[in-house]
Amino acid sequence: MKITASIVIYNEHKNTLKKVIEGFLDLRFEKKLFIIDNSSKNILEKFCSSYENVVYIFSGKNLGFGKAHNLILKDIVDSEIHLILNPDIYFQTLELGKFLEWFDSCENVSLAIPKVLNVDGTVQDVVRDIPTPISLLKRKLKIENGELMIADKSTAEIPFAHGCFMAFKSDVFQKLGGFDERYFMYMEDIDIWIRAKKYGKTVINTNFSIYHEHRKGSSKSFKLLFYHIHSAIQFFWKFSFLDKNFVLSKTKSL
Repeated sequence: MKITASIVIYNEHKNTLKKVIEGFLDLRFEKKLFIIDNSSKNILEKFCSSYENVVYIFSGKNLGFGKAHNLILKDIVDSEIHLILNPDIYFQTLELGKFLEWFDSCENVSLAIPKVLNVDGTVQDVVRDIPTPISLLKRKLKIENGELMIADKSTAEIPFAHGCFMAFKSDVFQKLGGFDERYFMYMEDIDIWIRAKKYGKTVINTNFSIYHEHRKGSSKSFKLLFYHIHSAIQFFWKFSFLDKNFVLSKTKSL
């Protein structure tokens, strides 16, 4: 089995990146990792290129999250599974390997994630309903968070989960054309979860886990908040006529 993965970085610190790179490269499968650098300077090129099976791509400008990930679409045709990774995640390599073997065996699953943990080992509640304009506003105002609780040691079909880690069947990611590049940042993960349902179930398996630092960028920066609002408008316009019974489906045990 061949595994590919892509990480998009922007002014990232190499000590953060080191953990996810080395964790991925320790997987026993055939593998290749693509690091797409949206920074203005390619200061991490030497560091990233020092690793075998790592391809460093310097975009020269900030392309945005989805468009940068899409740069490698043509390079994953020979892999079975493609991972979308945040630079601020890390994991136990053996456990991730078992998750990938499970995912590879699930013919009717197009997109899957493991349980996501905070750095202190508590569960990060990343599973959500597909948002509506009202529910997203309530979340920003901290009136409600829209999180869906998932039982431990279970497998469930879910509406979507935040995109710090996403495992796609590679052929599905290619059929989707990757991310919708109209989103510069934010909402592209929800968009692709919805579209991936055309090719199979979208699932969480809490028998396996990863760790995520969860830096919450849009709550700390007015610029990032603007990107979030702009992407939300694009998202709700795009899906305004979608069958709500399909989009807003609740979790379902498998």
